[in-house]
Amino acid sequence: MDKASIAPGAVIGRWTVLDAYEKTAKGEKKWLCRCECGMERYVLERSLKYGGSQSCGCLTRERAYQATAYDMLGKTFGDLTVVGKSKKRTKRGGYWTCLCSCGYTCEATASDLVNGYKTHCGCKTVKNYATADITGQRFGRLVALYQTKKRDKKGSVIWHCRCDCGNEVDVSYNSMMYANQISCGCKQKEHMTTLGRYLTHVNGTSIDAIKSKKVPTDNTTGYKGVYLIHGKYIAKIVFRKKQYFLGTYDNIEDAAEARKEAEEVLFDGVAEHYRLWKEKADADPLWGEQNPIQIMVNQVNGKLSVTFIPDLSV
Repeated sequence: MDKASIAPGAVIGRWTVLDAYEKTAKGEKKWLCRCECGMERYVLERSLKYGGSQSCGCLTRERAYQATAYDMLGKTFGDLTVVGKSKKRTKRGGYWTCLCSCGYTCEATASDLVNGYKTHCGCKTVKNYATADITGQRFGRLVALYQTKKRDKKGSVIWHCRCDCGNEVDVSYNSMMYANQISCGCKQKEHMTTLGRYLTHVNGTSIDAIKSKKVPTDNTTGYKGVYLIHGKYIAKIVFRKKQYFLGTYDNIEDAAEARKEAEEVLFDGVAEHYRLWKEKADADPLWGEQNPIQIMVNQVNGKLSVTFIPDLSV
């Protein structure tokens, strides 16, 4: 198959390209394809060109089943030799312990081994500088003491370190050099303790945080709580670590409006209830102690409603 073009009738893996396509928000072409099992789905043109997609998923499932059904012990996949069964398990089955040609061990599912997704422990993706000797070097509050035999998922060496607070922890080279890890976690705890003195929390919710209208720096739509997924706009709102989905929309304006309505009901409602409660609690501290704020959120047909206790509407 010529990688330069995709045309109707082309057969790629188990896919047959049909005479229909659409474009994503980024302008990428997606072809309607039919899998040998009968499933039809739009597939990115680049995934078809470069082998990223070979089926609707049935091929991977079959390979995973076949791989799980056989004893993998002693078999070699790339630089990995299966040396035993691991206690780790997932929905896709158990993991196998593998010995890499570099001398390190790792864990992999039978599916990843058979499909070629896992062929080494990570040693071939890690660069030489990730194994540099940093004994005695300081990274914030951490001092690197010695290398361990462990590596992280990217193959970076794990170092045993001592923190200024006295704790000793294992930290990867990459985490200290490039992810700015500078303590065993004590610095973050101190920061959160300090931050807590300046933020108002009510019933597990930061009033200051929900008042903020700032759009996160990693947001790509320009609207807080609106995300572009598979050509559709998804609106959601998060409250006390729980996500409330507000619907799927064809255009960004409708999604943004749904998010705005949810903010008015939930965030603005909580902030206003707290303001009224505080006025009364300041005037009568005993009443405030006896009537703590409770917030209950319900969602029916995508619409949010909030019940506040105590009732301050009268």
